[in-house]
Amino acid sequence: MDPRAVIVILNWNGRDYIRGCVRSALDQTYGNFRVLVVDNGSTDGSRETVADEFPEAGLLPLPDNLHFARGSNAGFEEALRDPECAFVAPLNNDTRVDPEWLASLVASAQDPRVGTVASKMVFMDRPEILNSTGIAIARDGSGLDRGWNQRDEGQFDTAVDVFGPSAGAALYRREVLETVGLFDADFVAYYEDLDLAWRARLAGWEGRFSPRAVVFHKYSASTSPRALWKTYQGERNRIWNLVQNYPRRLIATAVPWNAGRLGAALLRRSRSPRPASGLQGPSMSEVGAAMARARLDAYRGLPRAIRKRRLRAAYRKVGAGIVAAWLRQYGVGWRDLPVD
Repeated sequence: MDPRAVIVILNWNGRDYIRGCVRSALDQTYGNFRVLVVDNGSTDGSRETVADEFPEAGLLPLPDNLHFARGSNAGFEEALRDPECAFVAPLNNDTRVDPEWLASLVASAQDPRVGTVASKMVFMDRPEILNSTGIAIARDGSGLDRGWNQRDEGQFDTAVDVFGPSAGAALYRREVLETVGLFDADFVAYYEDLDLAWRARLAGWEGRFSPRAVVFHKYSASTSPRALWKTYQGERNRIWNLVQNYPRRLIATAVPWNAGRLGAALLRRSRSPRPASGLQGPSMSEVGAAMARARLDAYRGLPRAIRKRRLRAAYRKVGAGIVAAWLRQYGVGWRDLPVD
């Protein structure tokens, strides 16, 4: 029998897209799986939609919005209570998945060294454009979706090693989660999957990309793609990810690298044309203020981040040389990373 997988869908006020997501998850061809919907305190009736229309899916109602990290962790913990659960597959509520999605992910994890598997995510409204084919990393603790916003011309249709998956549609081996833990709840949202990918890698597991595990994603359905809250979360969590996971000698080089990256990104943004829609995102001064506030809060949290770094020594199997090689193999440069 196939090893059991649990698809964990985190829902928050997803009335407009939860039906399509749950239905596509239930329609998987894989032989041994179940679907668990974790409702993050929805108030728009989407929780009732799941309960009334999809009795075959489990429902874990949370009293409040715990955001992505803690809400997902509640679902992961519930999935792992099943002793037969070998894989956990988180899935955003604003997605639809191909019927072969889960089977393709599990097939890519047949090698026991593979701890995480990334999906091929495309934009729901622009399926010819890629959203993610895994996570790429940078020298300052940040990350970017591999293939982000590129036209899909088959350039990512090979099953290859990647640093880790976007948690919007991924597969995690049970042993990984039991060894390194779940998402870091302090991250709240954004970069929690990057941090988990780092922990899995440091513990010795590999990541794979599964090109046939196709996911259609309504990007940033729960928050504006350029919301200042997202800017704040990303910058604060970048610093914590850097401190918690990078070798000391690479942390030292991250500061000038980050300064160069931000300077290049701000210059690009200042020269970018006005959007055709006429809609404007936050101004550069607003973005700068959000990033400054994020850095102050990140610095206040450094003692906690350092304690977590020390705890990770219990399972860390790789040294600075291997991490430096990862940055060369999976790394991206200034031009690939946006300012917000």
